[in-house]
Amino acid sequence: MQISIANNETRQLLNHRLEKLNDDGFKSVQLAHFGDLNQDLINSLTINVEEMMISAGDRKPLIKRVFSILIEGLQNILLHGESMDGGQPALLIVASNETKYRVVLGNLVLATDREKLISYLDKLNGMNDEEVKSFYLEVLNNGLISTKGGAGLGFITMRMKSKDRLHYTFDTCDDGQLFFSISTDLDRTA
Repeated sequence: MQISIANNETRQLLNHRLEKLNDDGFKSVQLAHFGDLNQDLINSLTINVEEMMISAGDRKPLIKRVFSILIEGLQNILLHGESMDGGQPALLIVASNETKYRVVLGNLVLATDREKLISYLDKLNGMNDEEVKSFYLEVLNNGLISTKGGAGLGFITMRMKSKDRLHYTFDTCDDGQLFFSISTDLDRTA
């Protein structure tokens, strides 16, 4: 297991996420990172997860789905995450049990973005797999590029690749920002 933590203040949030994983039956944490994020680190983290899954004997289609979720989620954090104290704190946990992988991602967001995120994620979670695929194609064909350079496909891709709901939480930070965490499970046996 690889664990890196930005500072002691973030340790409590990471410990809470790890306890939740344990309570949900995910006893094996494959990778945990809580700290600043950059493109080189994204490359390193995704390669580490891919190598871990290959070593565990996971099938290539599952590895590709997890890899896709990691890339989309980490790129979303890099592109859309808020900064604090000159850095961009990011959370990544990959945990497993005999039948599933859980990917947990997190970053700072503005408190004003909370309701928009909830509405969008609830909309995605209310769709079946075919509706998600259709929505993906609609956004791909008609989506506008945001001021930060995104077309809005990240969460849709994560939902589509996981074939599971996207679970989310918001934790209040001292500076009026929120720490947004999103997680999804992937079936290892399918």
